[in-house]
Amino acid sequence: MNPTTFSRRTLLGLGAATATALVLPGCSAKSGPMRVAWYGPDPVTKAINNALQAWKSNGGAEFAPESAPFADYWDKLATQTSGNNAPDVLRMSMSYFSDYAGRGTLKDLGSLGINISGLDPEVAGSGTVDGKNYGIGQSSISYAMYVDEAAVKAAGGSIPQQGWTWDAFAEFAKDYTGSVQGSFGSSDQAANFQLFEVFARQHGTDLFAEDGSKLTVGRDTIQEWFQYWADLRTAKAAPPQNVTGEATAIEKSLIATGKAPLQFGWVQQVTFYQPLVKSPLTVLPVPQGEAGDLKGQFIKGLDLWCISAASKHPEDAAKLIGFLLNDEAAIKAIGILLGVPPSKKARDLVSAEADSAGARAIAYVEEIAGKVGPSPQPWPKGYGELLTGFGRIAENIGFGKATPASGAGEFVELAGKTLGK
Repeated sequence: MNPTTFSRRTLLGLGAATATALVLPGCSAKSGPMRVAWYGPDPVTKAINNALQAWKSNGGAEFAPESAPFADYWDKLATQTSGNNAPDVLRMSMSYFSDYAGRGTLKDLGSLGINISGLDPEVAGSGTVDGKNYGIGQSSISYAMYVDEAAVKAAGGSIPQQGWTWDAFAEFAKDYTGSVQGSFGSSDQAANFQLFEVFARQHGTDLFAEDGSKLTVGRDTIQEWFQYWADLRTAKAAPPQNVTGEATAIEKSLIATGKAPLQFGWVQQVTFYQPLVKSPLTVLPVPQGEAGDLKGQFIKGLDLWCISAASKHPEDAAKLIGFLLNDEAAIKAIGILLGVPPSKKARDLVSAEADSAGARAIAYVEEIAGKVGPSPQPWPKGYGELLTGFGRIAENIGFGKATPASGAGEFVELAGKTLGK
């Protein structure tokens, strides 16, 4: 089989018994410089390139950089992995980590001497599976809202001191839409599976069983989520589906174009949006079931640095990962674009600029650290398929092709087929 016929879905659908089939005859990795791959928008690419130049300036081994937008990255990595030609060092999302780690495609880092002594324990251990360390967390992150507080005040609103409940947030969004012509109180987050995880935990359950074999959140909670955003669309407090579909790029987002006063995302992403918004963005917890109760939220290492099991340069790859995590020049180059740095040393370096978006993100994580719930287990095999499926179902509901009730049922059925394979 030609490896270019593999897709991300094909790779992640393969069972553990077929892991050896990923190494195809005649497709062994070529020798040459160490290859370093990552995903992300332009700010991330520029930052990592700067960190790699610092590595080169410090006498590091030769490397060849490879970067791509998130979706393209995974399709390419699936093809490369199926051909035994994956990059040596690769950025790995927790969305796909269990799939890759569980199928023998990542190297156990335990014997390679990477210095993780200064990292936060929950991040340093975030890549451990069955007692082996297949990845090292590069950041501490949590979900957040970035709010243009000046726009909210100009519309006659305010941000409650304890934070919005979901009910209060809906009323705020409706009021804002009524006060600011041509704007919406919120972007539509119905398709946001990772924000939904917080919502589910606020309802008293994790998304998945501890062993990842099944969905534990109830169908009624999923339906409630889809109905919440459907009601905001009906009230014109959130945009119609066609507007949402056109606003996926950062520069076209509603907050960047002045059509909404806030944006949801992982905390470090505030640095993507801040350059596009005139007023400082306030970093706040997402709405809660009860005002001030943050137990639904969590802090965890979401992305990791990994080494391919097929790497021809494992020692150099390990040295580079250690450099990216611990070197002052690399830390300053990356800032919080990959998340809040996973060590106190790094946070102190990055937060030196007190009024920066990065400093506000760091302060947010440090502020909520003692108030959030426990970090969930690494997301299970098949998580990537569920992430995509949840978004597709939400889009169909937005276009009127499904109802919140039927969409919830469809997702439960999808999870039953996907998990525990």
